[in-house]
Amino acid sequence: MKKYKVGIIGYGGFGKFLHYWWSKIENVEVAAVADHGSHIQDAKNLKLYSNWEDLIADPEIDIVSIVTPPGLHAEMACAAMRAGKHVLLEKPISITEEEARQIVEMQKQTGRVITVDHMIRYNPIIQTFKELSDKGVFGKIRHAVVNNYAQDESLAPEHWFWNKEISGGIMVEHGVHFFDIINALGGQKREKVCGVSHDRNEQQRDRVSALVLYNEGLIASYYHAFSGPGFFEQTTIELAYDLARIEIEGWMPMKGKLKVLVNSDTRPFLKNIPGWKENHSENFAEMGDESRPEGWGSSQIEEEKKKGIYAGGIAYDTDQMVLGTFEIPQTKGEVYGNCVQLILSDMIRKIEDENHTLAITLEDAFEALRTAILASN
Repeated sequence: MKKYKVGIIGYGGFGKFLHYWWSKIENVEVAAVADHGSHIQDAKNLKLYSNWEDLIADPEIDIVSIVTPPGLHAEMACAAMRAGKHVLLEKPISITEEEARQIVEMQKQTGRVITVDHMIRYNPIIQTFKELSDKGVFGKIRHAVVNNYAQDESLAPEHWFWNKEISGGIMVEHGVHFFDIINALGGQKREKVCGVSHDRNEQQRDRVSALVLYNEGLIASYYHAFSGPGFFEQTTIELAYDLARIEIEGWMPMKGKLKVLVNSDTRPFLKNIPGWKENHSENFAEMGDESRPEGWGSSQIEEEKKKGIYAGGIAYDTDQMVLGTFEIPQTKGEVYGNCVQLILSDMIRKIEDENHTLAITLEDAFEALRTAILASN
């Protein structure tokens, strides 16, 4: 078994996190880090470079992980591929479409494997719901709502995060994660994007929102605020399908609630959801019609229930409602760590088998960036 040597450019908190989890992978060795700041002092038993160009010139390095502010991504990724390295690029792919195209073209020229760290796609909750969505268990997706309330206590006014020329702004630097999640779950193409924002001052745009219409009718809203104390940090994703209502908690999804309409064929799929716990179930024949107030009078609805249901003009063969909860039985750090392990392992599989399809392609990352840019205008 070949052992792949990884070099990490950028050895701040996240670079150290990647080092910790990747060192647990049998066929991976974190061999070098590059950082011009004081972070590099914490690196032990590694090759240390103060210049990132020296790291990508190291002939022993197979894979370069780029963990720097987004404004540096294109230059570093292209240089690494040109030097013959495979690249795992932190999200976003870049801060402009032009730079993203440069990365795509360099990949085509060099044939190197490159992916972007939209690692939430590897989260077991997101993976399972994508599988169930693709199988049609939930029916057609109609609406998605993402609300992200993040702290700004560690983001001083002079932090690069607030500098759009370096970070791309909140939608580009952070929002791309969630555009990518909804793209994965919905499987639809973006048609129209409307964005609004609030600027705390000339340097800090701290709250942003976007409304996106997709080609099969999905409407999704996204809200991101970096303007509160850490006590109130919260991320929720709400998904409305014809046959299901899903509430997911955590920017790294960890738990949630599900209300779903099923039949004897689709109900067993629910057991695939991590930590699934069924709390209640009821046959349609035993249920009242809560959409009509008491005394409303009879209608065709009761008869239709016996046959199934109609939603959005589609007939579905379902006869039961199930309510339950789900939760990954691990810590947030463990789930996060497993996700970054999976993306690197997926990348190595692609290196070894050119016919393998990455869970996150450059086009996936490019599409999330395009939406973020449109939402930022």
